Amino acid sequence: MLFRQPIDHVLKSLQSSKAGLSQVEAKQRLQSFGLNQIAQKKHKDYRVEYLKEYISFFPILLEVAAILALIADYYQPNQGNDILAYAVFGAVFLNATFTFWQKFKADKAMEALLKLIRSEATVLRDGEWQTIDATKVVPGDILQLNEGEKIAADAILLEANDLYLNLSVLNGESTPSARNLMPGDAQRELDAKNMVFAGSAVTNGNGLAIVIATGNATEFGKIARMTAEVAVTVTPIEKEIRHMTSVLTLLALAAGVVFFLLGWFSERGVLISAIFALSLIVANVPEGLLPTITLSLSLASQRMAKRQALIKNLNSVETLGSATVICTDKTGTLTQNEMTAKAIYLADGSEVSISGGGYLESGQLKFERRASEDSEDNLQQLLTVAANNTHATINLEQGTVIGDPTEIALVVAANKYGAFNPYDKIKEYAFSSDRKMMSTLVKKNDHDELFVKGAVESVLPLCSQVQHSSGKVGLTSGEQSKIEKKNKQLAEQSYRVLAIAMKVGDGEHDLVFLGLVGLIDPARPGVKEAIKQCHSAQIEVMMITGDNPVTARAIGEHIGLRVDEVLTGPEVKHLSNTVLQEKLKTKRILFARMASAQKLRIAKLLQENGEVVAMTGDGVNDSPALKQADIGIAMGSGTDVAKEAGDMVLLDDNFKSIVSAVEEGRTVYFNIKKLTTYILSSNVPEIVPYVLQFFLKIPMPLSVIQILLIDLGTDQLPGLGLGAEKPEKHIMQRPPIGRHEKILDWEVFKRGYFMAGVFEGMAAMFAFLGFLFLNGWQYGDLDLSQEFHRQAMTMTLLGAITCQMANVFTLRSWEDSLWHLTRINKMIWFGVAMEMVFILAILYVPMIQSIFNTAMVPLENLWLLLPFPILLVLNHEWYKIRQKAKWQKAIA
Repeated sequence: MLFRQPIDHVLKSLQSSKAGLSQVEAKQRLQSFGLNQIAQKKHKDYRVEYLKEYISFFPILLEVAAILALIADYYQPNQGNDILAYAVFGAVFLNATFTFWQKFKADKAMEALLKLIRSEATVLRDGEWQTIDATKVVPGDILQLNEGEKIAADAILLEANDLYLNLSVLNGESTPSARNLMPGDAQRELDAKNMVFAGSAVTNGNGLAIVIATGNATEFGKIARMTAEVAVTVTPIEKEIRHMTSVLTLLALAAGVVFFLLGWFSERGVLISAIFALSLIVANVPEGLLPTITLSLSLASQRMAKRQALIKNLNSVETLGSATVICTDKTGTLTQNEMTAKAIYLADGSEVSISGGGYLESGQLKFERRASEDSEDNLQQLLTVAANNTHATINLEQGTVIGDPTEIALVVAANKYGAFNPYDKIKEYAFSSDRKMMSTLVKKNDHDELFVKGAVESVLPLCSQVQHSSGKVGLTSGEQSKIEKKNKQLAEQSYRVLAIAMKVGDGEHDLVFLGLVGLIDPARPGVKEAIKQCHSAQIEVMMITGDNPVTARAIGEHIGLRVDEVLTGPEVKHLSNTVLQEKLKTKRILFARMASAQKLRIAKLLQENGEVVAMTGDGVNDSPALKQADIGIAMGSGTDVAKEAGDMVLLDDNFKSIVSAVEEGRTVYFNIKKLTTYILSSNVPEIVPYVLQFFLKIPMPLSVIQILLIDLGTDQLPGLGLGAEKPEKHIMQRPPIGRHEKILDWEVFKRGYFMAGVFEGMAAMFAFLGFLFLNGWQYGDLDLSQEFHRQAMTMTLLGAITCQMANVFTLRSWEDSLWHLTRINKMIWFGVAMEMVFILAILYVPMIQSIFNTAMVPLENLWLLLPFPILLVLNHEWYKIRQKAKWQKAIA
């Protein structure tokens, strides 16, 4: 490990010196190592990406149907097949363009990575400092590090002057990390204190460093490569569309083949039988289904945006409804990310409560138990020590709060008591994840004092005395046990506990223990209810946090998480995949002291267990896990890389918004089932007339252009209304949608084809034949140029449309009676109103009549349209009554 070697050895290994590289050597190394940038996959040709939208299964089906329509038009012109073909091609074009545009806007993950690498760097070349393009930095270069700059490459420090880095882009931790020339006991580069990393930023101080890795070889590049290597999973809705397409294609082809053979054997001739078969195949294809689903998903994503969930990929909307487990961060998602000091335990035994919340300084400190009159002085001393041992600054007048949330909370507590008297700082012993403590040496009057804060297990062993009301006394084993017991009690109450100590003079030893401060990041309002709602919906919530196990468990149980076991990051690291996968089957594990990189492993193993995983994250290191998860949820306050890797961005970082999105996802799933049922229903009155005409030799009841009017005209707006239907009342009491559960299942077939479809087929033919017989038709064919024939065809068309108008209302709820729906769906009403406009247009507007082969029908014949819509509604209501008991049993 190069970072553990002496500087001279590092320079020798890199064939460099403290004078830097020569220009000649730097040029040679640039050729050897390549540019200092994250290597991207081959740039997408968006022309090819756009063309791909035309060659997925469903678009191909529609394109084939359009080509068949053109073939039918060639052999039998003037039947409207050519118009049908052009309209279907138009629908495919619009859908492909819309879907491509949505993907194009979201396809920016690697670009976001590149933005985090600074564009310039200051290096030492030929003994002189030069500012160069950061992509030209090579291993062996000496980098100059200055406050406010982003670092161009991974490097080992040669000099460090009060140097702090923000490593949140790599590890998700916002607390500045101190750097020095000692590696500590780190076993990997990312943990080494004498290293700096590409993409991180200098928040304080300055230094010099020698570059050891550039481009993809950096820690940043490794994460980028890991993210790129995570396979993109196919969303459930994409699988469902493929499944629906396969089934509908087989049905259409089967129907075409069967009726071609029947026609051939009945001696109708090969050409006539083939044209009929082609027309039947086209009639079986629901041309309006794909654009309706796409627009429905788009509407759902807009509704979710209003609920603070921004969907990047339309197909991910429905995936949320399938989620069986949500892996969530704690800070800022389940909690408010406003750490607040709420309890103080003084070494003399006094106990103090603190009112008020957040960063506002309103509130007061109240002694719940006072050991002596001197306890107030001890409290003043503790707060002074705690507040002076921070980097936090608060200016409420300017509305600025800067620093680590924990340190801000200490300053706020001191201000509430009027105990923040700032002292001049001499030097600092920085906090680190290994030390778990921080010390600041200050100038106080004529002497120096060391102020210390940190984890109890780190600070208490360094103490030899405690501050009692009578003064400083020795730290006995009894006193130590009492402190440790109080620490445990506070941790079990969800508090993060800090020990506060001090001493006169320098050196982190022989400290005087002053007391404990209990801090808490309060749960977000409504989180308990949201988690309860998840449990009702049979979704488990797993917290993954960096907090200590005791505090994490206490917080988890406080907000209602079901926790059977707590595992820490080090424990997880030593578990085999087999053992961890078995533990994950309970889905009731809380993960503490976890590194962001471990999320990827958790997501993979949960998926191998058959779970549909929603995963939250905000740092660069979270991006592989976000991409691996079935639904990656990036925080709105997170890094650009996390946002680009995720499928959804949580604009308010609030867990409640995730649950709202899950509810929306389930709603989308059932709404798509409803609109699929609705669109398939109208296939029957389109097919039945063809079949009866072929075998009974009656006049043509419905033209191809009239089928087109239904599929791409009158069905579209009501179908969209079903796609915009609000959640049903029991939607979050059902189990998650199974991975193998199909949208196009027997229930959809039954309701679409055999319930509504049969009634609509009968309605269409009843209207057609009823009109013919009532107006003196003698059995035989009719010419399309005859108004009488066009009137009869108009009745067929109106029979199908009026039944669909009734059908859309019955399908608003899968289980509740039409008469029990109190909410109004404005889009459905608008769609029905537009259908009424269509009806009036095809009856009374000559230009529309000429396009769609319709004619005005005498009003006294319109009663033929009434019976079957009424029967359709009554049949659905009777069916729902029978099904209601089954639904309620399933919910229970």
